[in-house]
Amino acid sequence: MNSLGDPGVWFAPVLGLAGAVVGGALGPSLTSHLHWRQARRTAFVQAIAAVRKAQALRDLATGVQADVHGGTPEEISSFNRAVRERGIERFIDAMYEAKVALAGLEPYYTPSIAIDRWEIAPEVGQALMAELRQAK
Repeated sequence: MNSLGDPGVWFAPVLGLAGAVVGGALGPSLTSHLHWRQARRTAFVQAIAAVRKAQALRDLATGVQADVHGGTPEEISSFNRAVRERGIERFIDAMYEAKVALAGLEPYYTPSIAIDRWEIAPEVGQALMAELRQAK
């Protein structure tokens, strides 16, 4: 009963072959596209987090009260100076990390601000985070 004129004989193998050819041709490009989207999303998440961290570290610790520290006035003064210096170093490091993360966005997106200055001003940082969230 089965002959080549019967669609049940040749339809399933031809459809399977067509599916294999299309899947083989589109598989690598789809995988590449999915990897690109994941890398883009990761770059955006890292940039937003780095800018937020730098903005948060802008507010430095100004010092510990004498009754909380419990040391001599010289020890308290030295401790507070070390806290301020460490806070400034952390802020500078965080600002550098934010610039590196923003530079990592370049293959996917160019931020509207220039990242060649050493510091991102607070109002610019807020606008930049909103811009990045929207572009993400």
